This record gives sequence, C-alpha cells and structure tokens, in this order.
Amino acid sequence: MEAERVRLFVGLPVPDSIVDVVTKVQTWLPDEVGWRKTPVERLHVTLAFIGEVSKAQADVARLAVAGLEDAAGGVPEFDGMLFLPTRRRARVAAIGFSDPDRVIEKLYEVLMNRLEAVEVMGREARGFCPHLTIARARPPIDVGPMSDVPRGVFSVESMCLYQSELKRGGPVYTVVERIALSRG
Repeated sequence: MEAERVRLFVGLPVPDSIVDVVTKVQTWLPDEVGWRKTPVERLHVTLAFIGEVSKAQADVARLAVAGLEDAAGGVPEFDGMLFLPTRRRARVAAIGFSDPDRVIEKLYEVLMNRLEAVEVMGREARGFCPHLTIARARPPIDVGPMSDVPRGVFSVESMCLYQSELKRGGPVYTVVERIALSRG
C-alpha cells in the first residue's frame, strides 16, 4: 500500500494592506483573451515549490520551516509587471519587486539551504525570480502595452508552509506552519 502524499510549497502571504492594489491591477487584464485571475485567497509569493512528498517528508519540511524563526522580513515595493516566460508568450502575469535590501532573495537562500540540508528538495536550475502571480493564461498570450503598477509596499512579516490540494474549482491552500519573521 502506497503511503499518503501531500503537495507542499513555501510562500509569503500577501498583506491585507495591498490586496486592493493587486485586485486593481488584475482588472487591467482583459478577460476575453483568456486570463484566469488568481483569487485573493490564493495570492502569495512562492519561495519554494516542494511538490508531492510523503507524510514523513512533510514533517521534515515543517520542522525545517519552523526552524527559520530568526529569519528577517522587510518591506520590498512593487516594481512593475512581469510576464513569464516572455511578454510575447505570457503564461503568467505577475507583479515584480524593487527590493534593494534583497529581503525576499535572502529568505529564499536561507530556506533553500535548510530544505537542501534535510534533503526535502533541491534548487531549480532556473534562477529565483521573486514575483506575485496575479493571473495565468492558457494558451500563451502576446501581451500588449500595460499601465504601470501602482506603488505598494509588500510587508514581509511571515513565511508559511502551505499544503495545496488540487480540486475541480482550483487549488485549495491550507497553512501547515506559519512563522513570524523578525523586522529586517
């Protein structure tokens, strides 16, 4: 009998103070061309997509994240739209960050060092690009000019280990472990 498996990722929850900015930017993406907007309850900045793991690995991941209570938060700002992989073949519409103190990148490094040390996961070959996904498209869309994103401060105050359950209406995220971050 196969052991039960869970799907996990680590992310930064979106502060309530910027939800209005994000939902305003989402209105700029035309529905008729196929954008599926990310519901408010699913908004987050992914630091590490762990994927499907056994319950034992999930416990190790939870302990690894819980051990990061000394990690520092901070206040990066929004810095324009990102279309991934490219503007001409966009599958993801996201908001990028201006983060001169590298708050999000430093959290990523500390987290990945910890997850690698306990052999939960390794780094992806592509580099880390912090962003807040606000919509997805299938098939890819050639994106025209867009308005600039209003300024918003993304207060990084906590990090969460989420369980993601795939459902017919879209994934459901449950917080498995939340740690408060120190002020950077």
